[in-house]
Amino acid sequence: MKFLKQSGIIAFLLITTFLFACGGGGGGGSDVGTGTLSVALTDSSCSSYAAIYVTIDEVQVNKSANGNSGWRTVATPMKTYNLLKLINGVTEVLGDEELTAGTYNQIRLIIGKTPESENNINGEPHPYANYLLFDDGSEEPLKIPSGYNTGIKLVHNFEVEENNIVELLLDFVACRSVVETGSGKYILKPTIKVIETLNKFDVFGDVTENNTDPVLHITGALVSAQISDGRSASVVSSTLTSAESGEEGRYRMLLSPGQTYNIVVYSDDKVGVPGNENLYSPACKEITVPFDENIEQNFALEQSEYSTIFGDVNVNGIIDPDDPPVVYISFFSFLNCDPLEQYVEVTSLSMSPNPDTNRFSFSVDLPLGEYDVVASSPGFVPDTVQDKEFQGRHQAGAGSWAVQGFQGRGYPG
Repeated sequence: MKFLKQSGIIAFLLITTFLFACGGGGGGGSDVGTGTLSVALTDSSCSSYAAIYVTIDEVQVNKSANGNSGWRTVATPMKTYNLLKLINGVTEVLGDEELTAGTYNQIRLIIGKTPESENNINGEPHPYANYLLFDDGSEEPLKIPSGYNTGIKLVHNFEVEENNIVELLLDFVACRSVVETGSGKYILKPTIKVIETLNKFDVFGDVTENNTDPVLHITGALVSAQISDGRSASVVSSTLTSAESGEEGRYRMLLSPGQTYNIVVYSDDKVGVPGNENLYSPACKEITVPFDENIEQNFALEQSEYSTIFGDVNVNGIIDPDDPPVVYISFFSFLNCDPLEQYVEVTSLSMSPNPDTNRFSFSVDLPLGEYDVVASSPGFVPDTVQDKEFQGRHQAGAGSWAVQGFQGRGYPG
């Protein structure tokens, strides 16, 4: 195992049945004239909640890459947004502002403490400014770590050109932003991607089950655009297939023309007869986005047996209960992406520690096959378990084995 250079070491304890892998002064340009900045919000969402509400009071930008001065407010929405409504190309404009032309280096979101006066999806007043709404109607507040008191800072260079409009899309990645603690509480640790929409094109399509009559549309499936390089893969964009009437099973992503991506689809919904259920095997297709049009790519998923991987991740050092680290578990595999086999991320999850034990525990069901699993957290050296394969039907404890803890300097013998 590698040593942590500054903050600590991440270590795995896995019980599983298959193979896993990973997943200052700024700016140049002289200020001549003005241009317009438009900022909108969207979400790479997850299906674990009925609604995820986040209140945004202000959006600010800065020409300086460092320091706390020089911020310019470009939008004051003061609105409570349901992130789960902002998927598949649905966006919400936060505001427009005329700015001095030049290069800007930072964006800052000021998270609100008071909800708007509109009702939530249940027709009731918002109980909190930032909270989760579950399918049973219950609510849980999202705690905002103290480190975000001055706002969520996003380092991203963008150019405002004289007499032109630049459009920025803030992609709020809900699956990585909402973290459940071991005590049943929830923390908002925002993961936000900044996307410039100019000269982008839609990649869209339907996700269905293979060979069904009538056609069975698969809603809530995770669709991601990835770039693979050897035994590494990075997710550029992601969304969920729609559950809206007339749009069931449809996805849409905004991607760069001329770029080649692996489009990966995965659904974690179980199908079949209770006691003999299956998952859908992940699917992948390599596409190159045209320079002059949108592109359609449909998927038909096959059912597969599955098994469960579960275990613990140890993070050394002192954990601040008011602002604990978030550990991300990413599951990677080699898939046939037609025409080539590619290394891609199938799915991922985020964890916060149990406050009583400071341990990070996880459990996830995955279709049979070979995977790599990677635990990572900002400021820590990632840890990886590779080349574990499961063969056999999922049954309680069937075929499970244990990898002892990666504690200290290296792997156990």
